[in-house]
Amino acid sequence: MAWIPHLMILDDDPRVLESLIPSFPLDLARDLGRDRATNEALHRGDPGGGGAIHVKVSAHGYESDRLASYRYRSPHHVHLHLVRERGGRFDLARKLLNEQLFAVVVSDLRFSDDAGGLRAGQLFIDEAARVHPEVQGLLYSAYPRPEGFPADRFLRKGEGSSAPGLAETVVRSVERHLSDPSVAAFAKAVADLGIIYQTESFGSTLAQLFDLARLFGAETPAPKGPGRSRRPLPCLLLDGESGTGKRGLAELFHASTDRRKAPMTVASCNELTNETLLRSILFGHKRGAFTDAREDRPGLVASAGKGIVLLDDFHRLPNSCSAILHSFLEDGEYSRLGEEEIRRQAEAAAVLTVETGPWQERRRSGELPLAFLARVERLPLEIPPLRERPDDIEAQARWLTRVVSTEMGAELELAEDAVQGLRDQPFAESNSRELRNVIERAILRHGREVDTLEWSHLAPFLASTPPVRPVAPNSAAPASAAASGLNDWQRRLRTLASKILAKGVGLDSEEARTRAESLFDLDLPPVWAPIESARESMGPGKPIPLPVWEDLYRCYAVSRLGGPSPAERVLGIPANTLRQWINDRESR
Repeated sequence: MAWIPHLMILDDDPRVLESLIPSFPLDLARDLGRDRATNEALHRGDPGGGGAIHVKVSAHGYESDRLASYRYRSPHHVHLHLVRERGGRFDLARKLLNEQLFAVVVSDLRFSDDAGGLRAGQLFIDEAARVHPEVQGLLYSAYPRPEGFPADRFLRKGEGSSAPGLAETVVRSVERHLSDPSVAAFAKAVADLGIIYQTESFGSTLAQLFDLARLFGAETPAPKGPGRSRRPLPCLLLDGESGTGKRGLAELFHASTDRRKAPMTVASCNELTNETLLRSILFGHKRGAFTDAREDRPGLVASAGKGIVLLDDFHRLPNSCSAILHSFLEDGEYSRLGEEEIRRQAEAAAVLTVETGPWQERRRSGELPLAFLARVERLPLEIPPLRERPDDIEAQARWLTRVVSTEMGAELELAEDAVQGLRDQPFAESNSRELRNVIERAILRHGREVDTLEWSHLAPFLASTPPVRPVAPNSAAPASAAASGLNDWQRRLRTLASKILAKGVGLDSEEARTRAESLFDLDLPPVWAPIESARESMGPGKPIPLPVWEDLYRCYAVSRLGGPSPAERVLGIPANTLRQWINDRESR
């Protein structure tokens, strides 16, 4: 499944727009399907490729009785918008152009309220071409063709309804649109990266990404003369939940810019645990800068050249490392580790990805300086979660089923009850990644037994990691019973807790394990609700961030115990350290 181009037809007479249904969408689908190059482009990435073209139709600015009975087949490959504009104001049309990536806009030449016979339609087509150069503008009218307007982009309106040959002309315009280098690279990358979608919300995300790539993705020309040039491209921040495809969108941004000829280098912020490591990996180091630095290394920024540097999982970057990135994110200046006297100028653009929850938690905690956030959040792009896009859940599930089953030498499809069951799932843990895991597990288990996957085949894999239900304090169930449905993280943390108890309290391993199980299942669950309630004391939806809560608890503990000295034994922190911590917080 490939990128979905949008088409628009503008008129001030709803009867003209109404007359297009259903004949024009059917003709358009037929002609798009007959054109081999366009058909392949619209089906690029589909298992098997080719096939019929399905056109979705929407009405804007008027109620369409015919459209209510029009049914398009899913998944759709093209979206047609019929827009009624009164008096040539084009408010609806401008809004749509800014929300989606349009291939063709067809407008009537004159509108009924044009003052003095102005050709409002032509003015709008010219404006759309200036703002969105990739859009192909067409005029249709019962009036003569305006002087100087290209003949191949003008159609004579038929008697009271649509223009003859409109579908063929729109198909030729789609071809011209797809031949645009940026559009061609964008459409190819969408298919190659396996980005599957059907919803308008995610389509709007892709359209914004394309606009940003076109506006800010040009290669930076080399500075002339001795003056220092500032970075012309502010860094792009991709903000979304785990599994929403942030890495894929970063690759799509790279493929859609003029920088695609240069590489995209990737730094995982999970690995940048201190300042030395960050500077060495990102900016490079000089021989002898640290132990085992036996040769000069350029770093990822220099290796990217005029391409893109991706800082993945940027929300995991330690606070101590943020200051090092100030100059780099501001104007591209940096220096290699071990040669602080030399300031280099980066040619690469920066793309950052953050996971929404942890990033918002860090922002609310106040641990990130405002000056740093101002540099990071210049161009934020939010990615909607999968649970808000049920049509995308269905499209991705059907596509994954065909692809994965084909890899196994089978041909499986999803039953309707399976599709509906998946559409109702929240997929809150890891979005598309979680959906893929469910499909793959079901196919590996049942792929050789059935031809159609039903909901009964999928449901057990969705329930394989159920939420942990804490055992009531007065329950007689053994502690190990509550741990039977734990996921990997939960089991790892229980093991870690037992190790901490064994080392910190002096228990043997079995006693520590039993005590940790008891804490997790019996002692701590009743405490959790009051703590969460206290954190919500600022008001609904405004919990006190955990880092702030930890500081508040330390303040309370020292106050309750009467000062740093009596608190030393209970908190396990030297009194001098507590005094220094209090003095530091007071001076901030």
